[in-house]
Amino acid sequence: MLYLFPNLLAEELSHPAFLPASVDAAVNQIKGLIAENEKEGRRFLRRFAFEGRSFRDIPIRLLNEHTTPQEKIELLEEIRQGGVWGLVSDCGMPCLADPGADLVLMAREKGIPVEVFSGPSSILFALVLSGLGGQRFTFHGYLPKEENALVDAFRKIEKISREENATHLFIETPYRNNQLLQKMVSTLHAKTWVCIASDLTLSSQLVQTKKVGDWRKNPLPDLNKRPTVFLLKG
Repeated sequence: MLYLFPNLLAEELSHPAFLPASVDAAVNQIKGLIAENEKEGRRFLRRFAFEGRSFRDIPIRLLNEHTTPQEKIELLEEIRQGGVWGLVSDCGMPCLADPGADLVLMAREKGIPVEVFSGPSSILFALVLSGLGGQRFTFHGYLPKEENALVDAFRKIEKISREENATHLFIETPYRNNQLLQKMVSTLHAKTWVCIASDLTLSSQLVQTKKVGDWRKNPLPDLNKRPTVFLLKG
């Protein structure tokens, strides 16, 4: 069995406020944990109380952009040998903008049961809080860094959004957030809706939805190093 565990969106939060009790019970059952890195995996485990063992006793296997196909096969083989393993992302739900999806697909192909637990997702929280509607939406992950390619991407996404009446979401490395928002506001049509959803679930949470023309009338908020989801709707 492979359990897909949600993680919090910020390390300083208390997990009982955001994760159901079923996660506590399930974490207690795992033989090992699959995580993006050792530090974040241990930080996740130490939130929970274990019966007869410490969070330090649970082995961690890494799954990230450097994991080879052969290493993924070996991870699945450990699961097939018996017991329950967990999979966790650094934050939010696994398999969304995270390498866990490949492992889940491989597990499906090999007949390994997979179960998911509910928890916070910055993508879904941003979509709901934006007011832009979730009847039809697309998450793009990271957009191109090169300026001309980025501008082209904005214009294509805006055109598709307008034609399909759909909301489009994307993220950026937090230290580049300000540049991304500035480029959005200078590139998109004045009547296109843009939302920023920053520091979700924290006391500093900031969600603002405005048309581009209105964004241009005032100084833009400082989003530097603040985890942010960007949304637009043409």
